[in-house]
Amino acid sequence: AMAMKLNVLQKMAPSSSSTNSGFKSDNVFAELQKRMTEDPSIAKKMNCVYCFDISNGSSSKKWIVNLKTNQITENGTDKADCTVKIADEDYVNLILGKANGQQLFMQGKLKISGNMALAMKLSTLSAPKSSL
Repeated sequence: AMAMKLNVLQKMAPSSSSTNSGFKSDNVFAELQKRMTEDPSIAKKMNCVYCFDISNGSSSKKWIVNLKTNQITENGTDKADCTVKIADEDYVNLILGKANGQQLFMQGKLKISGNMALAMKLSTLSAPKSSL
């Protein structure tokens, strides 16, 4: 059930999924930062720190989504309250609605550690109604 809550991140899907870094998920985090900046109340509601550990083959990136400071940092060092570990392609497919969060979780492709209650709150990070 917790993994299903990640499906709400679909609403943050970027208009383009190609990047120069080889990580398709970079655009997702750029879009999320833009929306957090436009609506700081999102962060105030959550007031916690998420870490998205995204892997792509032999390389990986950690994205710190700090809702205490309303900032997203690539390879940041802030201590996370909740960590989501997933492959780049699976994450993008999840965001785009091509993959099911619950299935990814059950297959071991989506791992959540730390405060599980915060994993349930990821729906708060969904896009504002005006952009739906």
